[in-house]
Amino acid sequence: MALRATLRSKCGVSSLLSRLSSCSSHGRVCVSPVLVAQRRNNSTSPKLKVDFNQSTGVAVMHMQNPPVNSLSLGFLTEFCIAVEKLEMDKSCRGLILTSSQPKVFSAGLDIMDMYGKSPEHCAEFWRAVQEMWLKLYSSNMVTIAAINGSSPAGGCLMSLTCDYRIMADNPRYSIGLNETQLGIVAPFWFKDTMINTVGHRTTEMALELGLLYSSSDALKIGLVDQLVPEDQVLTTATKTVTKWLAIPDHARQITKSMMRKPTIDKLTSNREADIQFFVNFITKDSIQKSLGMYLEMLKKRKS
Repeated sequence: MALRATLRSKCGVSSLLSRLSSCSSHGRVCVSPVLVAQRRNNSTSPKLKVDFNQSTGVAVMHMQNPPVNSLSLGFLTEFCIAVEKLEMDKSCRGLILTSSQPKVFSAGLDIMDMYGKSPEHCAEFWRAVQEMWLKLYSSNMVTIAAINGSSPAGGCLMSLTCDYRIMADNPRYSIGLNETQLGIVAPFWFKDTMINTVGHRTTEMALELGLLYSSSDALKIGLVDQLVPEDQVLTTATKTVTKWLAIPDHARQITKSMMRKPTIDKLTSNREADIQFFVNFITKDSIQKSLGMYLEMLKKRKS
Protein backbone atom coordinates (compact mmCIF):
# COMPACT_ATOMS: atom_id res chain seq x y z
CA MET A 1 0.00 0.00 0.00
CA ALA A 2 1.20 3.45 -0.78
CA LEU A 3 0.83 7.03 0.31
CA ARG A 4 -0.23 8.53 -2.98
CA ALA A 5 -3.52 10.38 -2.89
CA THR A 6 -5.41 11.39 -6.01
CA LEU A 7 -7.81 14.33 -6.11
CA ARG A 8 -10.77 13.68 -8.34
CA SER A 9 -14.08 15.31 -9.06
CA LYS A 10 -16.38 13.22 -6.95
CA CYS A 11 -19.36 13.67 -9.21
CA GLY A 12 -17.35 12.72 -12.28
CA VAL A 13 -15.90 9.58 -10.73
CA SER A 14 -19.22 8.54 -9.20
CA SER A 15 -21.12 8.89 -12.47
CA LEU A 16 -18.42 7.07 -14.40
CA LEU A 17 -18.26 4.15 -11.99
CA SER A 18 -22.05 4.03 -11.99
CA ARG A 19 -21.97 3.61 -15.77
CA LEU A 20 -19.25 0.99 -15.55
CA SER A 21 -21.02 -0.86 -12.74
CA SER A 22 -24.23 -1.05 -14.74
CA CYS A 23 -22.49 -3.16 -17.37
CA SER A 24 -22.88 -6.88 -17.16
CA SER A 25 -19.87 -8.59 -15.67
CA HIS A 26 -20.69 -11.82 -17.47
CA GLY A 27 -19.30 -12.17 -20.98
CA ARG A 28 -18.20 -9.11 -22.92
CA VAL A 29 -18.45 -5.76 -21.21
CA CYS A 30 -21.20 -3.49 -22.52
CA VAL A 31 -20.30 -0.58 -24.77
CA SER A 32 -20.27 2.86 -23.21
CA PRO A 33 -21.17 5.31 -25.99
CA VAL A 34 -18.78 8.00 -24.79
CA LEU A 35 -15.88 5.63 -25.33
CA VAL A 36 -16.68 4.38 -28.81
CA ALA A 37 -14.70 7.08 -30.58
CA GLN A 38 -11.58 6.15 -28.62
CA ARG A 39 -11.62 2.43 -29.27
CA ARG A 40 -8.41 2.02 -31.28
CA ASN A 41 -4.70 2.74 -31.24
CA ASN A 42 -2.26 3.21 -28.40
CA SER A 43 -3.15 5.54 -25.57
CA THR A 44 -1.52 7.11 -22.57
CA SER A 45 -3.20 8.54 -19.49
CA PRO A 46 -1.39 10.05 -16.50
CA LYS A 47 -1.36 6.70 -14.73
CA LEU A 48 -1.48 4.15 -17.55
CA LYS A 49 0.18 3.52 -20.88
CA VAL A 50 -1.54 1.12 -23.29
CA ASP A 51 0.28 -0.26 -26.31
CA PHE A 52 -2.14 -2.10 -28.59
CA ASN A 53 -0.69 -4.14 -31.45
CA GLN A 54 -3.56 -4.54 -33.90
CA SER A 55 -1.68 -7.13 -35.95
CA THR A 56 -1.44 -9.52 -32.98
CA GLY A 57 -4.58 -8.38 -31.17
CA VAL A 58 -2.63 -7.99 -27.94
CA ALA A 59 -2.50 -4.92 -25.70
CA VAL A 60 0.20 -4.27 -23.10
CA MET A 61 -0.95 -2.10 -20.21
CA HIS A 62 1.88 -0.43 -18.29
CA MET A 63 0.94 0.85 -14.86
CA GLN A 64 2.77 4.12 -14.22
CA ASN A 65 1.42 5.58 -11.01
CA PRO A 66 4.59 6.50 -9.08
CA PRO A 67 6.06 5.70 -6.78
CA VAL A 68 4.55 2.21 -6.36
CA ASN A 69 1.41 1.95 -8.57
CA SER A 70 -0.91 2.36 -5.61
CA LEU A 71 -4.52 1.51 -6.40
CA SER A 72 -6.10 4.87 -5.63
CA LEU A 73 -9.62 5.89 -6.61
CA GLY A 74 -8.23 7.93 -9.48
CA PHE A 75 -6.02 5.11 -10.73
CA LEU A 76 -8.79 2.51 -10.49
CA THR A 77 -11.16 4.75 -12.43
CA GLU A 78 -8.65 5.21 -15.27
CA PHE A 79 -7.88 1.49 -15.16
CA CYS A 80 -11.53 0.48 -15.56
CA ILE A 81 -11.95 2.89 -18.47
CA ALA A 82 -8.86 1.47 -20.21
CA VAL A 83 -9.95 -2.15 -19.74
CA GLU A 84 -13.46 -1.40 -20.99
CA LYS A 85 -12.09 0.29 -24.11
CA LEU A 86 -10.03 -2.79 -24.91
CA GLU A 87 -12.83 -5.20 -24.03
CA MET A 88 -15.29 -3.61 -26.41
CA ASP A 89 -12.78 -3.64 -29.28
CA LYS A 90 -13.30 -7.09 -30.78
CA SER A 91 -9.90 -6.94 -32.45
CA CYS A 92 -8.25 -6.94 -28.99
CA ARG A 93 -8.04 -10.54 -27.82
CA GLY A 94 -5.25 -10.42 -25.25
CA LEU A 95 -4.10 -8.15 -22.43
CA ILE A 96 -0.75 -8.14 -20.64
CA LEU A 97 -0.56 -6.22 -17.35
CA THR A 98 2.83 -4.97 -16.22
CA SER A 99 4.53 -2.10 -14.40
CA SER A 100 6.63 0.83 -15.52
CA GLN A 101 7.81 1.43 -11.95
CA PRO A 102 11.09 -0.16 -10.82
CA LYS A 103 10.93 -3.08 -8.40
CA VAL A 104 7.15 -3.03 -7.94
CA PHE A 105 4.17 -4.39 -9.86
CA SER A 106 1.62 -2.75 -7.56
CA ALA A 107 1.84 -2.08 -3.83
CA GLY A 108 -1.91 -2.48 -3.45
CA LEU A 109 -4.80 -0.35 -2.26
CA ASP A 110 -4.04 3.27 -1.47
CA ILE A 111 -4.30 3.79 2.28
CA MET A 112 -5.00 7.47 1.72
CA ASP A 113 -8.35 6.50 0.22
CA MET A 114 -9.21 4.64 3.43
CA TYR A 115 -7.68 6.80 6.17
CA GLY A 116 -9.51 9.83 7.50
CA LYS A 117 -12.09 9.75 4.72
CA SER A 118 -15.87 10.08 4.88
CA PRO A 119 -18.07 6.98 4.64
CA GLU A 120 -19.21 8.25 1.23
CA HIS A 121 -15.64 8.39 -0.08
CA CYS A 122 -14.85 4.95 1.32
CA ALA A 123 -17.93 3.53 -0.40
CA GLU A 124 -16.96 5.12 -3.71
CA PHE A 125 -13.42 3.78 -3.38
CA TRP A 126 -14.57 0.24 -2.58
CA ARG A 127 -16.97 0.21 -5.51
CA ALA A 128 -13.99 1.06 -7.75
CA VAL A 129 -11.98 -1.84 -6.25
CA GLN A 130 -14.89 -4.18 -6.94
CA GLU A 131 -15.17 -2.87 -10.49
CA MET A 132 -11.47 -3.47 -11.19
CA TRP A 133 -11.84 -7.08 -10.06
CA LEU A 134 -15.04 -7.66 -12.02
CA LYS A 135 -13.60 -6.15 -15.20
CA LEU A 136 -10.54 -8.41 -15.09
CA TYR A 137 -11.98 -11.60 -13.63
CA SER A 138 -14.84 -11.70 -16.15
CA SER A 139 -12.82 -10.48 -19.14
CA ASN A 140 -13.21 -12.29 -22.46
CA MET A 141 -9.62 -11.38 -23.28
CA VAL A 142 -6.69 -13.61 -22.43
CA THR A 143 -5.11 -11.83 -19.48
CA ILE A 144 -1.48 -12.30 -18.48
CA ALA A 145 0.13 -10.71 -15.41
CA ALA A 146 3.77 -9.84 -16.16
CA ILE A 147 4.83 -9.33 -12.54
CA ASN A 148 8.14 -7.46 -12.70
CA GLY A 149 8.31 -6.46 -9.04
CA SER A 150 6.71 -6.94 -5.64
CA SER A 151 2.95 -7.36 -5.58
CA PRO A 152 1.39 -7.34 -2.10
CA ALA A 153 -2.28 -7.07 -1.13
CA GLY A 154 -4.33 -5.43 -3.90
CA GLY A 155 -1.45 -5.92 -6.32
CA CYS A 156 -1.64 -9.64 -5.65
CA LEU A 157 -5.41 -9.56 -6.16
CA MET A 158 -4.95 -7.89 -9.55
CA SER A 159 -2.50 -10.62 -10.51
CA LEU A 160 -4.87 -13.36 -9.34
CA THR A 161 -7.62 -12.13 -11.65
CA CYS A 162 -5.46 -12.93 -14.68
CA ASP A 163 -5.45 -16.20 -16.60
CA TYR A 164 -1.69 -16.69 -16.19
CA ARG A 165 0.99 -15.14 -13.97
CA ILE A 166 4.66 -14.74 -14.89
CA MET A 167 6.91 -13.32 -12.18
CA ALA A 168 10.48 -12.07 -12.16
CA ASP A 169 12.82 -14.59 -10.55
CA ASN A 170 14.18 -12.21 -7.91
CA PRO A 171 14.38 -13.17 -4.21
CA ARG A 172 13.78 -9.56 -3.22
CA TYR A 173 10.30 -9.53 -4.74
CA SER A 174 7.28 -10.81 -2.83
CA ILE A 175 3.59 -11.42 -3.49
CA GLY A 176 0.59 -12.24 -1.32
CA LEU A 177 -2.58 -11.03 0.38
CA ASN A 178 -1.07 -9.60 3.56
CA GLU A 179 -4.04 -7.52 4.76
CA THR A 180 -4.15 -8.99 8.28
CA GLN A 181 -0.71 -7.57 9.01
CA LEU A 182 -2.33 -4.12 8.80
CA GLY A 183 -5.36 -5.12 10.86
CA ILE A 184 -7.54 -5.37 7.74
CA VAL A 185 -9.60 -8.39 6.69
CA ALA A 186 -9.52 -9.55 3.08
CA PRO A 187 -13.16 -9.71 1.85
CA PHE A 188 -14.80 -12.93 0.71
CA TRP A 189 -14.10 -12.34 -2.99
CA PHE A 190 -10.38 -11.84 -2.33
CA LYS A 191 -10.50 -15.11 -0.42
CA ASP A 192 -12.48 -16.93 -3.10
CA THR A 193 -10.12 -15.77 -5.85
CA MET A 194 -7.12 -17.11 -3.94
CA ILE A 195 -8.86 -20.39 -3.10
CA ASN A 196 -9.59 -20.86 -6.80
CA THR A 197 -5.86 -20.47 -7.45
CA VAL A 198 -3.99 -22.26 -4.64
CA GLY A 199 -6.61 -24.22 -2.70
CA HIS A 200 -8.39 -23.86 0.62
CA ARG A 201 -5.74 -24.81 3.18
CA THR A 202 -2.98 -22.73 1.62
CA THR A 203 -5.34 -19.76 1.40
CA GLU A 204 -6.46 -20.20 5.00
CA MET A 205 -2.90 -20.03 6.29
CA ALA A 206 -1.89 -17.25 3.91
CA LEU A 207 -4.79 -14.98 4.84
CA GLU A 208 -4.74 -15.58 8.59
CA LEU A 209 -0.99 -14.93 8.80
CA GLY A 210 -0.90 -12.24 6.12
CA LEU A 211 1.88 -14.10 4.33
CA LEU A 212 4.04 -12.60 1.61
CA TYR A 213 5.76 -15.20 -0.55
CA SER A 214 9.08 -14.90 -2.32
CA SER A 215 8.88 -15.52 -6.05
CA SER A 216 10.22 -19.07 -5.66
CA ASP A 217 7.77 -19.91 -2.87
CA ALA A 218 4.92 -18.35 -4.85
CA LEU A 219 5.73 -20.73 -7.69
CA LYS A 220 5.76 -23.72 -5.33
CA ILE A 221 2.24 -23.07 -4.06
CA GLY A 222 0.87 -22.11 -7.49
CA LEU A 223 0.34 -18.43 -6.72
CA VAL A 224 2.33 -17.72 -9.89
CA ASP A 225 2.69 -20.02 -12.88
CA GLN A 226 6.19 -19.28 -14.13
CA LEU A 227 9.44 -17.58 -13.06
CA VAL A 228 11.79 -16.02 -15.58
CA PRO A 229 14.75 -13.61 -15.40
CA GLU A 230 13.59 -10.08 -14.76
CA ASP A 231 14.58 -8.83 -18.20
CA GLN A 232 12.52 -11.58 -19.85
CA VAL A 233 9.18 -11.10 -18.06
CA LEU A 234 7.49 -9.08 -20.80
CA THR A 235 8.89 -11.08 -23.73
CA THR A 236 7.81 -14.32 -22.05
CA ALA A 237 4.35 -12.89 -21.47
CA THR A 238 4.12 -11.98 -25.16
CA LYS A 239 5.03 -15.52 -26.19
CA THR A 240 2.64 -17.01 -23.65
CA VAL A 241 -0.38 -14.99 -24.74
CA THR A 242 0.20 -16.22 -28.30
CA LYS A 243 -0.20 -19.83 -27.12
CA TRP A 244 -3.44 -19.00 -25.34
CA LEU A 245 -4.78 -17.19 -28.39
CA ALA A 246 -4.22 -20.32 -30.50
CA ILE A 247 -7.27 -21.78 -28.74
CA PRO A 248 -10.60 -20.89 -30.43
CA ASP A 249 -11.98 -17.85 -28.62
CA HIS A 250 -15.50 -19.18 -28.09
CA ALA A 251 -14.32 -22.43 -26.49
CA ARG A 252 -11.83 -20.67 -24.22
CA GLN A 253 -14.27 -17.93 -23.22
CA ILE A 254 -17.12 -20.32 -22.41
CA THR A 255 -14.76 -22.49 -20.35
CA LYS A 256 -13.41 -19.46 -18.49
CA SER A 257 -16.94 -18.29 -17.72
CA MET A 258 -17.92 -21.76 -16.53
CA MET A 259 -14.98 -21.79 -14.12
CA ARG A 260 -15.37 -18.25 -12.82
CA LYS A 261 -19.09 -17.45 -12.99
CA PRO A 262 -20.00 -18.79 -9.50
CA THR A 263 -17.34 -16.55 -7.91
CA ILE A 264 -18.42 -13.54 -9.99
CA ASP A 265 -22.10 -14.10 -9.22
CA LYS A 266 -21.36 -14.22 -5.50
CA LEU A 267 -20.01 -10.67 -5.58
CA THR A 268 -22.48 -9.20 -8.08
CA SER A 269 -25.40 -10.39 -5.96
CA ASN A 270 -23.85 -8.94 -2.80
CA ARG A 271 -22.11 -5.77 -4.00
CA GLU A 272 -24.02 -3.27 -1.88
CA ALA A 273 -23.76 -5.41 1.25
CA ASP A 274 -20.02 -5.84 0.64
CA ILE A 275 -19.59 -2.08 0.26
CA GLN A 276 -21.52 -1.40 3.45
CA PHE A 277 -19.50 -4.00 5.34
CA PHE A 278 -16.26 -2.41 4.14
CA VAL A 279 -17.39 1.10 5.08
CA ASN A 280 -18.53 0.00 8.54
CA PHE A 281 -15.27 -1.83 9.10
CA ILE A 282 -12.77 0.66 7.71
CA THR A 283 -14.31 3.64 9.53
CA LYS A 284 -14.08 2.00 12.97
CA ASP A 285 -11.90 3.96 15.36
CA SER A 286 -9.71 0.91 16.03
CA ILE A 287 -9.10 0.33 12.31
CA GLN A 288 -8.41 4.00 11.65
CA LYS A 289 -5.93 3.97 14.52
CA SER A 290 -4.20 0.92 13.04
CA LEU A 291 -3.95 2.58 9.63
CA GLY A 292 -2.62 5.75 11.23
CA MET A 293 0.10 3.79 13.04
CA TYR A 294 1.07 2.13 9.77
CA LEU A 295 1.31 5.50 8.04
CA GLU A 296 3.53 6.82 10.83
CA MET A 297 5.75 3.77 10.49
CA LEU A 298 6.09 4.43 6.76
CA LYS A 299 7.00 8.06 7.40
CA LYS A 300 9.70 7.08 9.88
CA ARG A 301 11.02 4.44 7.51
CA LYS A 302 11.14 6.98 4.69
CA SER A 303 12.99 9.54 6.82
